[in-house]
Amino acid sequence: MRSSSLPLVAALLAAILLAACQSPPAPEPGAPLQPLTLAELRNTLRGNTLSRSGGPFWRRWDYAGVHSGDGTMTGRVYWSGGEELATGVWEISPDGLYCRTWSNQWGAGKRGCFRVSRSGETLVFDHVSGSRGDDERYVYRLLPGDRQ
Repeated sequence: MRSSSLPLVAALLAAILLAACQSPPAPEPGAPLQPLTLAELRNTLRGNTLSRSGGPFWRRWDYAGVHSGDGTMTGRVYWSGGEELATGVWEISPDGLYCRTWSNQWGAGKRGCFRVSRSGETLVFDHVSGSRGDDERYVYRLLPGDRQ
């Protein structure tokens, strides 16, 4: 391989690695999204990690949040400038909504509720009421266990 092609190979490798770390894409329009029942939602989240990433490559961030069985949760965001940690509480409302309150400024520290649907290992959280945080829709990759 000629040395003049090394920068191209390095750039392609970096693009592939970056793509592998991205949040899962939102399911295609019309793709079957299955809303989770109260029991499915509780069993899906309890003890597992939700992961998502975003931002341009020069200001990339990665989020991981773990939902414990006792109704507490921890979240961690990494970015080029450091990391931020948070704790909070979560519950499933009687009508099957996922509701969470962070102990810091995430979601303005107020309760927000979301309808959760699933497509494979992708979970989609659509805002229904209360504090929505930064987005109306969040798309996460479900990872087994505590992956913080």
